[in-house]
Amino acid sequence: YLLASALAAIINYPLWRASALAQSGFRVASSSMPPSLAPYVYAFAPPYKGMVATVFGMTWARAAIFWGSDRGKEVLTSSTYSKDIISPVVATILPPLLVSTIVQCINMPVVRASITLQNPQSNLTNVWASLKHIYKTQGGISSLWHGTSAG
Repeated sequence: YLLASALAAIINYPLWRASALAQSGFRVASSSMPPSLAPYVYAFAPPYKGMVATVFGMTWARAAIFWGSDRGKEVLTSSTYSKDIISPVVATILPPLLVSTIVQCINMPVVRASITLQNPQSNLTNVWASLKHIYKTQGGISSLWHGTSAG
């Protein structure tokens, strides 16, 4: 699970970065290319601020969700009592829902910090500086989990 998740995170990092730019409304200034293309070129080019934290966060999160989904379904369907109580549909849906919710709550501060770093106008240099900036300017500790949604 971990190796496949790491490979997927590394390959998808530039696409995540382009998506973070677009969804956050960050603007990439470029006089040499069309504005619609600039965010994608920027996403594939250095500097890669927050890349290690982002790839690590994506890696463990995906691995935990896939492993937790498989293992959770195994546990829910293996008990002799569970066959009478838990339907196969619930055993399939419940583990990824629970695990992904837990993963999102754990990862959210790093996700917020990593997205903040993708702003081309940002002077922040790393995830720790970004976390401190969010904490100080966005309303304290709860601001680190702003945007968290279940599932």
